[in-house]
Amino acid sequence: MVLLKFYMQTKQWTKAEAAGRELMKPEYGYALVPRYSDIFTLENEKNAETIFAPNNLKGYQEHEWHPHVLPNDYPADPPHVVKWNGYKLSWWFVHTYEEGDQRLETIVSEYTGTGGLVHNEELDLASGEQIRYGAVPVKYEIDRTTTGQYSQIDYIIYRYADVLTLLSEAIVRKDNAVTQEAIDLLNRVRTRAGLPAYTTASFDSTRDFLDKLLMERAHEFYWEGCRRQDLIRDGSWVEAMQYKSRVMGQTTLVNENYVRFPLPQSVIDEGKGVILQNPGY
Repeated sequence: MVLLKFYMQTKQWTKAEAAGRELMKPEYGYALVPRYSDIFTLENEKNAETIFAPNNLKGYQEHEWHPHVLPNDYPADPPHVVKWNGYKLSWWFVHTYEEGDQRLETIVSEYTGTGGLVHNEELDLASGEQIRYGAVPVKYEIDRTTTGQYSQIDYIIYRYADVLTLLSEAIVRKDNAVTQEAIDLLNRVRTRAGLPAYTTASFDSTRDFLDKLLMERAHEFYWEGCRRQDLIRDGSWVEAMQYKSRVMGQTTLVNENYVRFPLPQSVIDEGKGVILQNPGY
């Protein structure tokens, strides 16, 4: 899986295709979970779609998803879950989902707070309330046994839907042509979300296919650490970050140098002139 990611980012499409096909072999036993929301539950841990997830266990290693995303007055179950009213999915992104997309079941766009106040985009933008910046990503179910801010649900890093969509992309990018196999691979993830399957008539060019595939991946893997990699690989990350900043009423100094992170000064010192800082830092 790591090789697949590496080959995709270095644009070695033939090797990426081979790595993707390897992971599809029956002996690995990977498969899509029938319902999207069931992937991220305590009951369904270690499901057939999960390729790698750190093993979270109460009292040993746990994650803090819900404290970072839930609004202060969100009616959580259990009610003592810690809520810091943090990260949100921007409204402009939420509006890119198609009607009927079952992945929206894991995104809260409206709720009635514990004090009786109704929250949604229109009301909160006007009042400056809890979800004025965006919807609440509740991809993981709330661990009902939590004692406060921790969850013992395994936090997924890699899963099979990632393989199918990356393989679809690699096939198309390799020969700059949309094939039926690539469409079928993409459709396996798309139809799982309850959306109509794409056909050859759905795309008027290779670029149109890639645009739709990248948006499908954005909807499928929100908050799973894929989007930045996807857009850098596509060459559209800087443009996307500048657009997001404008939408949010902010300015950004993001440029092509920022597709790489700065190297630690200690590494540069150790290199004694051989290792140089990345451009722009």
